Amino acid sequence: MHKTESLLANKSPFLQLLVLIMMILISVLFTFLIGILVGLPFFGTDILDLLSEASNMGNHEEVALMKYFQVVSQIGMFIIPSIVFSLLVSRQIGKYLSLEKFPNYLSLISAIILIFTILPGINWLAEINQTMTLPDWLGGVENWMRQSEESAARLTEAFLKTETLSGLLLNLFMVAFLAAIGEELLFRGILLRILNNWFNNAHLAIWITAILFSMMHLQFFGFLPRLALGALFGYLLIWSGSLWLPIIAHFLNNAAAVLVYYFYNKEIIDTRVENFGTLNDSLLFIISILISSGLLFMVYFSGKNRQAQNT
Repeated sequence: MHKTESLLANKSPFLQLLVLIMMILISVLFTFLIGILVGLPFFGTDILDLLSEASNMGNHEEVALMKYFQVVSQIGMFIIPSIVFSLLVSRQIGKYLSLEKFPNYLSLISAIILIFTILPGINWLAEINQTMTLPDWLGGVENWMRQSEESAARLTEAFLKTETLSGLLLNLFMVAFLAAIGEELLFRGILLRILNNWFNNAHLAIWITAILFSMMHLQFFGFLPRLALGALFGYLLIWSGSLWLPIIAHFLNNAAAVLVYYFYNKEIIDTRVENFGTLNDSLLFIISILISSGLLFMVYFSGKNRQAQNT
């Protein structure tokens, strides 16, 4: 019996990109409306009024509402569009999203260690980013960006400020698990593939995807470190051939931040999350970069060996 081809199979990357954008917009609107209906029994009929005031983070209920809609938005913006779009492109969704193969142990161990050895470099980029200024004639734009950055920082602080185990588990689910799954499915699993097919250049596709990934967070003064992480996740996918590797790396990066916040709030450690992994010793900084480069090479080398064995 002849199997019908998927609707978007063999369509141009440009058309696929347009459909993906349209699906994201529809899914975000749809899940937001569903989220309101589901949230009515828990937050009351004035949920929209409460949501408009929730950015102040004045009480526990407002924080809970923002966390709830954060989960709804992650599902609606990343997970649902990724799954539906993949089904429209391929009958083999696992293969299309590079989820069929699990990375080999050498790549996995290298990526896990890499997420921590690269932290000094990521923090160095963050410091550079913080000192960047726009020309005087764009002073108003810069002030707006700094106010947005401060607002995002307050939101993050309110989200992660918890001293209970249940609060920690919720933050790990919301900030680490959902973000790693959803963002990697959309950006590395789909968008990187579309751009790679379009330009036939993996490096260009990786960096464009990383730029869009960093822009999506709407934090100008955190743009460079997120750009570097986005590029890292892209290379982990391309070199390993498995989306599980950037998903795991992304999860560990976010989970580390959640845990540092938790231990800091519990006064178990005295290191704030923005200082975690920072090295003031130049020699140690250089060593960490060299180790990170070696670990990246191990992922590349391991992926090449695996491809050779499969041919």
